[in-house]
Amino acid sequence: MKNLRTTYRFRFLLLLVLFILLALGSFWLLQVMHKNTEDSLPKPARTEPDYYVEHFNYVQMSPTGQPRYNIAGDLLTHNPVNDSFDVQKPVIHSLDKEKPPMNLVADRGMIEDNNSKVHLYGNVNADRPKTPKADNFHLKTEYLLLLPDDDIMESDKPVEITLGLSTLNGTGMHFNNSTRELKLFSKVRGVLRSTPRVAADEAKK
Repeated sequence: MKNLRTTYRFRFLLLLVLFILLALGSFWLLQVMHKNTEDSLPKPARTEPDYYVEHFNYVQMSPTGQPRYNIAGDLLTHNPVNDSFDVQKPVIHSLDKEKPPMNLVADRGMIEDNNSKVHLYGNVNADRPKTPKADNFHLKTEYLLLLPDDDIMESDKPVEITLGLSTLNGTGMHFNNSTRELKLFSKVRGVLRSTPRVAADEAKK
């Protein structure tokens, strides 16, 4: 009888040990499967900025190594999701000696597409001083798309333009700084005045 009890006790302990080992094995297998599943799933893209630069000044070079334009500002923040840059108080100067100089300022900006597009927002002002071949140019708007590689500015917002002694207002604009071609698309009104140089030339005729 005693041997029988011992046998039952031994079998019970053996079953208990096997049950514990089975439970531990199942837990380990679940952990491994869970880890493999996590490793195989794509990691969520980082949405917050990954770095920033205060009081920066960046010069964009041409393929020939000549300075094309520079962008400065109070703060530049990089967004890894779309590889764009947010800029606080951007200031842009064109540096291409073969094109009329242009200076732009705004409250904020966004640079994208490998620096080929610059969006300017809030109190946007663009100035081109008078040159021997062109009158002074001033533009004011709340939004401007700058395409620095093409020396083109575009806007779908109302714009105020001063060109020499003339003033123009309209909604929607395309301006090529290289060719000095200006297009206004709607609600256009303005006052056209000849510069003294042009007036003098007309008087001689």
